[in-house]
Amino acid sequence: MNRYLFLFSFFFLFLSLQNNVSLFAINLDSTAINTSENVDKLKNENTEYFENNKAQIITNRLQKLNNISSINYSYNKTVQSFIDAYLIKNKQLISRMLSLSSYYFPIFEQTLDKYDLPLELKYLAIVESALNPNARSKSGARGLWQFMYPTGKQYGLEVNSYIDERRDPFKSTEAACQYFVKLYDMFGDWNLVLAAYNGGPGYIQRKLISTGKDNFWDLRPYLRRETRNYIPSFVAVSYLMTYANYYDIHPDTLQIKPVPTDTFTINCQISFSLLSTVACVSIHEIKRLNPSYKNDMFPLYSNVNLPSDCVNDYLLNFESNKDFVTAVDNKEILIDEVRFLYIAEDGDYLGKIASKFKLKVFQIQKWNRLKSSKLKIGDKLVLYVSTSVLDDINRIEASELEYIVRKGDTLWEISQMYDGVSVSKIKQLNKLKSNNLKPGSRILIPKA
Repeated sequence: MNRYLFLFSFFFLFLSLQNNVSLFAINLDSTAINTSENVDKLKNENTEYFENNKAQIITNRLQKLNNISSINYSYNKTVQSFIDAYLIKNKQLISRMLSLSSYYFPIFEQTLDKYDLPLELKYLAIVESALNPNARSKSGARGLWQFMYPTGKQYGLEVNSYIDERRDPFKSTEAACQYFVKLYDMFGDWNLVLAAYNGGPGYIQRKLISTGKDNFWDLRPYLRRETRNYIPSFVAVSYLMTYANYYDIHPDTLQIKPVPTDTFTINCQISFSLLSTVACVSIHEIKRLNPSYKNDMFPLYSNVNLPSDCVNDYLLNFESNKDFVTAVDNKEILIDEVRFLYIAEDGDYLGKIASKFKLKVFQIQKWNRLKSSKLKIGDKLVLYVSTSVLDDINRIEASELEYIVRKGDTLWEISQMYDGVSVSKIKQLNKLKSNNLKPGSRILIPKA
């Protein structure tokens, strides 16, 4: 008897649960149960419900961010439009940011915590640079936090011919946090701080005074477009990075795998390509670990960051590496370059030749022991040119033009008919072994 009663009760309970599954799924957001099973229910079973109640659901989610942050995450139609824009046009960007964040966010969070700042400010680097330390704006701002030159110098970021510390993730984050502290002391409101970070503190102060407004959303209509859209973009990015799994957004395959690294000081100037050879590490890895160095070159006494194993190998073979680097610098050993003899033509000058072969004028002067920059037609210059550059120069493509040789034509006369076309290019493209031409023959004209 009791056994039948138990089975009946179990069956009744099972039916009740079946009838209330949808109710349970609908309330997922308010109960903040974040499991993959529940996410699937919200995503797959309640699409219509989500669309009909999108504003309230996103408001609730932003409120959860407000509960753990001193930054005010407001919801309105403007914020919603930015969220929609990211989901429609930049969903892949969020996926990529989720991947890169595993490397950069710990750097940001450690420094933000050091200055007792909201950890959510880490999302600002996505708005600024899409987590690209080499990002450069049209106005000249650089790095993850997009410092302009004067502001970077003000906060201790060195910029010279060889180095730009605005591109250094650690030093630029330290500078950004110091700047955040100063801006918060001025405005006391994080939305206004963000607006000032974009538009400049002086600009925001003048707008507050002239309008009589005291918060960003009331001030927003009076701001220039870029600053007006800055906070809505920040809110949208913060929201989507936090709730990406609800939109079936996952980290892409591009990931930076942290490896143990060491720093050592080099006692000679060395290029990235040469260090790659002697330290057995890719140029890509050298650039990633040393983003502040410019022109693919480490000047004398640079502090170089490399994987620990590579540093150990380099130091163990220090003397032989030093001799090797010296031999390469003296052009006794050539790596990925060739010795090229260039004969000066009419209109040539050192700057033009250097530009053509991706060289520096001082290099050409050094290699040829030139005391002046003057050239004469027929002067012979020794150049050490990258094999890839030379390949590009020698890769001559045919244009759609074809010339039919007439009696009395010469290659020189034909070359002068077309801009950027030389006798050597015509001969190379048409595989001519001499300058002799046969009337009636057809010649392909190279692209300029």
